[in-house]
Amino acid sequence: MKAINKPGTLFTRVLFLLFSGLFAGGIVNALRPDGGIAWFYNWDEHLESRAVQEGIGLISVADVHEQTLLGESIILDARTPEEYAEGYIPGAMLLPYRDIDEVFPEMQLFLFPEQPVITYCSGPACDDALMLGIFLRDQGYTNIHLFAGGMEAWRAAEYAVEGGR
Repeated sequence: MKAINKPGTLFTRVLFLLFSGLFAGGIVNALRPDGGIAWFYNWDEHLESRAVQEGIGLISVADVHEQTLLGESIILDARTPEEYAEGYIPGAMLLPYRDIDEVFPEMQLFLFPEQPVITYCSGPACDDALMLGIFLRDQGYTNIHLFAGGMEAWRAAEYAVEGGR
C-alpha cells in the first residue's frame, strides 16, 4: 500500500520539528544550574564588564584625548594594518592583536612593564583591544587601560585623527 502525501504535510512536519526544538531548548536553557544563556544581552557594556573581570582598567574618550596631549601613555591600536591606515588616534602605535605573535617581539622594545598603556580598536563591538590588554597583562605589564569606545567614540567626539581620511 502506497502512502499518500497530502500537500503541505512536509512543511507542517518541518514547522512542528522547528517549534518543538525551540520549545525544548528554551526549557533546558531555563533549567540550567548556571542560569542559562541570556536571551537578551547589552553588548554595549560587554567589553567594560569583561575588562573589569580581567583586572584591566577603563578609560574614557576625554581621558584618552588628554593622554594624547600629555604623552604620558603609550597608545596601542589593536586593529588591522588596513584599518589603522584609514586613520588612528594621534600618536597611537599599531599592534594588531591578530598578528600579536609576529609583531609583539619588536614592539616589546618600546614598552616597559609599569608604563601606562591604553589599548583600543574600532569600537564596542570589537574585542581585539581587550584581548591585547589581557595579553599584555599576562606578559607582566601592570598599568593597562582599555578604551572600549575605540575609533567609533573618538570620531564621534570629533577629535583629530592621524593618517587616512
